Order: sequence, then structure tokens, then C-alpha cells
Amino acid sequence: MQIMSWTRPCHGLDWSHSLFCLTLLLWTRRMTGLADFSNYLSRIITSHSAQACDGQPLRLHCPRHSTISIQSAFYGSGEAWLCKADPDPPPRAHNHSCSAFTALQKLLSECQSHRDCQLPVNHLLFGKDPCPGTTKYLHVDYKCKPTEHKRHVVCEGETMILRCKPPKVLNIYAAVYGRSLGQTDTCPSRLTRPPPFECLNHEAVHLVSKSCYSKQKCAVAVSNQTFRDPCFPGTRKYLSVVYSCVPQTLLREADPYVFSSTSSPTVDTKKASPADLEEPFPKGARRPDNSGAMMSTSLLTYAYIKEHPEMAGLLFTSSVCVGLLLTLLAVSVRVTCRGRQLGDHRLAPKSHIQAVNCQEEDDDDDDEEGTESSLISSAERTAIHGWEEVTYVSDAAERAERLERREMIIQEIWMNAYMNGSSC
Repeated sequence: MQIMSWTRPCHGLDWSHSLFCLTLLLWTRRMTGLADFSNYLSRIITSHSAQACDGQPLRLHCPRHSTISIQSAFYGSGEAWLCKADPDPPPRAHNHSCSAFTALQKLLSECQSHRDCQLPVNHLLFGKDPCPGTTKYLHVDYKCKPTEHKRHVVCEGETMILRCKPPKVLNIYAAVYGRSLGQTDTCPSRLTRPPPFECLNHEAVHLVSKSCYSKQKCAVAVSNQTFRDPCFPGTRKYLSVVYSCVPQTLLREADPYVFSSTSSPTVDTKKASPADLEEPFPKGARRPDNSGAMMSTSLLTYAYIKEHPEMAGLLFTSSVCVGLLLTLLAVSVRVTCRGRQLGDHRLAPKSHIQAVNCQEEDDDDDDEEGTESSLISSAERTAIHGWEEVTYVSDAAERAERLERREMIIQEIWMNAYMNGSSC
């Protein structure tokens, strides 16, 4: 009994300690997960840049569930003296305005839609050396495009309208104007056949970002007057935009200069009619994909946590308490049910034993009754037997008395006869 009384508190203490450790571990993992998610959101919302000089490797990297989306690329000397060997060189000792026009196309072919990309910076990578004998560098601006995003395609001659529900705003990742191979069903032309090669203008992302970035709604006219025509005359083109809707508070934290600037980007609405502004998806255009719903929900959830940390902490603590209460209730129900099952198993042998004992008692009572009945019958039989013996004794006595009388009579006769003979 002493062992049981000492072991029960120890088990309770171990259980409560394990529960506390589990709660602390869950809280730590939750905070770590929130920190990782915050870093992930910061990486996919903001723009990134990387640069490297000749002879150095250039690396572009994006977190999980996102890919690289090249915004711009420059290879040459430029205006800034970034790769200077002399600590104090003359500001205009060389011509720094030269650049390679194939830099953007090379970065798109090598790094677009990859998670990680590493290139050795060398003039041989971009073809002919634009500035022989000059130290050059490669500068790349890119974004990390999430795997869950929205895509909107509008044909030439129409107006693209992008919008987000408040309090979310637009974040542009990529925009291409032209026509690519294999897209015969997109904006088909009945007059001319599509060209057998790609003709794409990747610089359209700058114009779309200028018109739509950090806004809830924007309209862009899709035409050669807005974007540079990359195709042969007569080729029908289209504008394809990849974007997502992010909470305004997160975008303000990631890029505060956009909201602090007094000048707002101009929206090209020369060909945007009121009907187009009311209709979010013009005729002949693709509707944006709904694959970014989960991403937008996650962003909105994180934005709510950032805006209301006390409420988020209270909700998390309440959820942990409710979970612990449900766990305790489940454990108590299980223990109670198990105790009842054990009690039923224990009562079953007892009832069986009691039934056996009752049956034995009934058998004993029957035996006693049989014994009593047998005792009464034997007493009666003894009395009857005694009475018969008494009767038999009395009969024998009478018979003996008769025999004795007969013998006496016979002796008297013999005596009388003897006396009579002797007298003769």
C-alpha cells in the first residue's frame, strides 16, 4: 500500500510535466513557424537585387514554394564605379555607359522559374564584349514568385483590369507582351498566321508595375502604343500578367517608400471606357486563376496577426487551453470506461461464484431435507419394528404358557395313571 501511495503522485507529476513540456514545445514551434512564415512573406513580396563583378559568381535564390522571376538585368560598366581596383579612381577615367543588350534574355533563359541559379560573370556569357579592357559587373533585379499566384491574359486592342478585394493590393511578379510558341488558342488571328518563333517583350513588367503596383484596382490598355511591339507587323499579340493580392499592411512594411511617396503612378486609361472599368474581365480575355486563394488567405491571416498580436496570442492560448481540456476529458472518459470494463470483468467471476455457492446451499438444503425425511421414516420404522417385537414376545409367552400347562396336564395324567397301577 505504501508503494501505491508513493507512485501515484509521481505518475501525476510526470504526466503534468510532460504536458507542460509538450505545450512549451508546441508554442516554440508555433513561434518559429510564424517567424519562418514572416521571412517567407518578406521574400515573396519585396524585390531583390544581386550583383557581381567579372570573374565572380552571381547567385539568385528564392525560398521554398517560390521561383525566380527576372525583372531586369544589366551587364556593363554603368555609371556607378562598383568594381574598382583603385580605392580612389578618377570618376570619369573610362567610359561607363556601355552595356550588353543580351543580358536580360540570357538571365531569362538561365534563371527564370528556378529556385536557385548561379552564373559565372564573364563577357563570354553575353556574347561580344561591350567594353573591352573595362571592368564590368552584372546587376539583376528579381522577385520570388510564389507557386500559388494569379494569371490574367488580355488580347491586343482590349483593356486589362486587375483588382483585389480590400484591404489587399496588387503585387506584380511578371508581365510579357507578345506571342509565344504553342499558344495558338490564345487570342487567335483569322487574318495572319502566328509566327514560327517567339516574339516577347519582357520589359512590359515595368509599365504594368508602374500602373498597378500597390493598388487595389488598375486598368492598362493593351496596344503597341503602350508597349513596344516585339513581333512582325500584323501579328496579334496579348499581354500576360502574373500577380497576387497581398495585404496592404504587409506591403507597407516591406516597401514603405511606395506609400510615403506623394506622387502616384499614372494609369494608362486612354482606351479604358467606363464599361471596361465596371467589367473586370473583358470579352475574349482569360479569367485569372483561383490558385492564389490559399496564398491570399495565408497572407491575410499573417496580416491580422501582425495588426492584432494581443488578440492572436489570446486566441492561441485559448485554443491550447481548449485542446488540453478536450484531451483531459477524453483521457478521463477512457479511464472511466476502462475502469467499468475491469469492474464488469471482476464482478462476473464473483457472481459466478455466488451462483455456485447458492446452488451448493440449495443442494445442502435439499440434502438436509432428505436427511430429515430419512430420519423420520427410520424412527417410524424402528417404532413399528419395536411394536412388532413386543407383539411377537407376548405371543411366544402365551405359547410357552400353553405348552407348560399341557405338560402339567400330561404329568398329572401320568401321575394319576401310576398311582392307579400301583394300587392294583
